[in-house]
Formats: sequence, C-alpha cells, structure tokens
Amino acid sequence: MHDKRAVDAAIRDMPMAHIAEEGLQCWFQSDWHRDPRPLAADVWVFTPDFRHILVVQHRWRGLVPPGGQVEPDETPRGGALRELTEETGVEIVAADRPAFAAARSYRKDWSATLNLSYWAIADPATELVPEVGQPARWVDVDTDWRTFHKTDSRVIARFAEQQRSR
Repeated sequence: MHDKRAVDAAIRDMPMAHIAEEGLQCWFQSDWHRDPRPLAADVWVFTPDFRHILVVQHRWRGLVPPGGQVEPDETPRGGALRELTEETGVEIVAADRPAFAAARSYRKDWSATLNLSYWAIADPATELVPEVGQPARWVDVDTDWRTFHKTDSRVIARFAEQQRSR
C-alpha cells in the first residue's frame, strides 16, 4: 500500500500531465481508490532535438521507457527517476509536468494501475549502464518501435512533436 505522500503526489501530478487518457481522472477516483494497486511511473528521456527517446529492452514487454513500480516510501516522480538510474545508469532531473498519465496493466492477468510518465532531456552521448539482460538504447520517436502498449509509441511521438514546435 502507498503512503499518503505518494498518493497525494500522484493526485497532484495526474491533472498536470501534458496528455492524459480520456476518463482517467474518473477511473482513478472510483476504481483505483476502491481497490488501490501499486503505482507505476516511467521517464521519457529525449535527445535535445526530441527526435530520439531512450528505451530499455524488457524481456517480455519489448522496448519501453525506463520505469517500474513506485515503492511505498517514494513519490511517482522519485520512483521513475530511481528506475531510470537502475535501468540505464542515467541520472537527470525530470521536467516539472508529467508528459502522460494513463491507466495501465503490465500483464494480461493484472488489473490496471495509474502510470505517470515524466520526461527529461539528455545528451545522446551519455554513457548508458543498463541492467544485465535489459539493454538500453536510443530509438527514433517517429518510427513505430515495438512496445507493449501499442499506442504508446504514437503518444510519445505526438508529445515529442509538441515539444519540437515550441
């Protein structure tokens, strides 16, 4: 179970996301609060030109942004940044607003939970130190790279395009 600080941080960050799944706030207030599940968070790390994103090769989910379960004693942002460092060796600061908020199930037999996607920029020459068995690499955001949640690559590409046009 999550402590009040983690849930409060999720409630604060969710409506601030640049992009949110339709009906997410209602789902969170009804389904998630009735049956709280672990929070999940990831980090979309882009090159400065927003043309590439850092991904890890998950053993059964394919190419995904670094992330995972938020631990009981951390905020979603803190959990996302911890997972980024554990999975890639990259240590950076995430932007103030999350990029994306969605209800996600990470296995077909698991219920959906709240996932907050934070974002940051890193030099593509940054040395990557991935976890054993989970290689990390940069992919072009405008290609349809294989990922577990089929629409995520398109959402990430749309977000990158919005940032390029700023």
